[in-house]
Amino acid sequence: MNLYVEIAQESPRKRGLLVPKKDMYKYAKKDVQLYRSVYLYDEQGKEHADANGSIKRFFGVRAIDNILIDIDKGTDSHEYTLKKAQSIVVKLKELDLMQNSHQCFYSGTGYHIAITNKVFNFPAHHELPYLVKNTMRKLFNDIDFSIYMRSGIYRAAHTINQKVGLYKIPLTDEELFRFTPTQIMELAKNPRWDFEYSELQGEGELEDKIVRVPESTQALDSVTEPTKVVPCVQEMLRLGPTEGNRHNTALRIVSHFRRHGIPSDYARVALSHWNAGQLDEQHVNSLVETTYNGNYRFSCQDTIMKDHCKTRCIYFKRKDYLVDIKTAAELQSDLHQRMTTDFSGRSIEFSSMLGMPEFDATIYPGELVTIFGPTGSSKTTLAQNIALGYDFKEDRIREEWQLSTLYLSLELSDWYMHRRNLQIVSNKEKEDVNSDYENIYMEHKDKLAHLAIQTVAPNLNQIQDKVREIQPAVLVVDYIDLIETPFNVKGEYEKIKYVSHQLSSMAVNNDLIIIQVSQVAREYSKNEVLDLYAGKGSGAIENASRKVIGLNGQASSKTKKVQMFKNTDGDSDWGCQLEWTPSFRLRRINE
Repeated sequence: MNLYVEIAQESPRKRGLLVPKKDMYKYAKKDVQLYRSVYLYDEQGKEHADANGSIKRFFGVRAIDNILIDIDKGTDSHEYTLKKAQSIVVKLKELDLMQNSHQCFYSGTGYHIAITNKVFNFPAHHELPYLVKNTMRKLFNDIDFSIYMRSGIYRAAHTINQKVGLYKIPLTDEELFRFTPTQIMELAKNPRWDFEYSELQGEGELEDKIVRVPESTQALDSVTEPTKVVPCVQEMLRLGPTEGNRHNTALRIVSHFRRHGIPSDYARVALSHWNAGQLDEQHVNSLVETTYNGNYRFSCQDTIMKDHCKTRCIYFKRKDYLVDIKTAAELQSDLHQRMTTDFSGRSIEFSSMLGMPEFDATIYPGELVTIFGPTGSSKTTLAQNIALGYDFKEDRIREEWQLSTLYLSLELSDWYMHRRNLQIVSNKEKEDVNSDYENIYMEHKDKLAHLAIQTVAPNLNQIQDKVREIQPAVLVVDYIDLIETPFNVKGEYEKIKYVSHQLSSMAVNNDLIIIQVSQVAREYSKNEVLDLYAGKGSGAIENASRKVIGLNGQASSKTKKVQMFKNTDGDSDWGCQLEWTPSFRLRRINE
């Protein structure tokens, strides 16, 4: 049977291509990054990827050839990281495995240890990621378990780590234990195609260590339940799934489990028991996995939570269920995780896009960014340029800057937005695109593949549903004044406040970038001067946004000025002049 591996060239996000495992290195190119999937796929997985352009939301059978242990350097020293890799290898030797059961690699920053599946004999199974993760957690308590998720991916051997200019190379045990980090990095300056591999061997030595996922639960005898701690969740559990609201209710239950530290596998068993077969099993698995990875959280103000609110709840008076209290040690752990996370392919280097890298203005997942300006200032054009990865200084599209984006164009029609996007990526004027749009699209479609557009004005719950469905890295809301709000939210200021704060929470809970576009207040509409307080509902926008970007310029003028008015964790009060072009590019003016 042919087994396929998913590969990604240049960047981990450029994935979705499944190739026969034996052909993987045909796609390796000098000085180009190459990644491969943790898991292998059969014809069913290949057909899914071909039809959908991605292996996302595939819940069929997966297999595995090697179980990878990922030892990331992060902020640790090279010496510490090497010692950690050595300790893992020592432990493997203590498990009485065959000498050639594993292979150690230097990844360019940290270390990868590949253990052949012949040691475990993990079966091909639709729940394989759960089996692998739980088994490795049992054997090793200080490694990164996120690599074992369904979509896990890692750097292929002998390919470059462009961030540091070093290659992922195999190491002998002697090199691992006797070489210094400096000597290992010297080896990694070139690939080691001539390395003498021995086929990895195993005889099922750890097969009895596989942690099986429990298939069912046994009913308990009579117990006394606490009734004052989040009774809304208890009520949702008691009532079971209700028609039309099963998915959303399940999300809140699982979010509650995650918040209280219940392992994801146990949450899955509990949700399956609650579900009673109404939702497809694969849907339940996906829901648990997505909620835990995305850290979805719901407050006392959430519509569904409010429907089940009880006066006996300990959170009833203050409505502060979402407020997390953490110790200094927990906060230090959070900081470490943040500092050691690689945000490449997930963040927007806004100052670099403008050709001003000396300023710190990176937009990270979890941030709400507001773009505001008067009518005719090209706010939508700026948002489009950012979404399309436009280099404002070099006047070109850079695909490595493109992130998967859901663009809510609530003022302009879909075909018009598409034509403008074609103009931007092709650098052509309207008339040229109108006369040759089919050929232009075929030539530049790869530059638009990351972008999805919706033109129907939704409410915030509908936006959240779309985010869960599509799972973009960036959400653009153009513009927030057109978002539907509950009937009890009255007045322009209150609506903007409500939408901005809800979008800010959505950015945090879904770990994505949200860019909202807004108009200026009436008193500023004819003002040539723009400041932080010019936007509609400026106080609400300022409080909710991590970054506020102003764009000023009259509709009759091609010259625009972009300025960073607020930047919570970086440089503010900087900007530059832009020139609107007929291709809807905002080219930077050299000052």
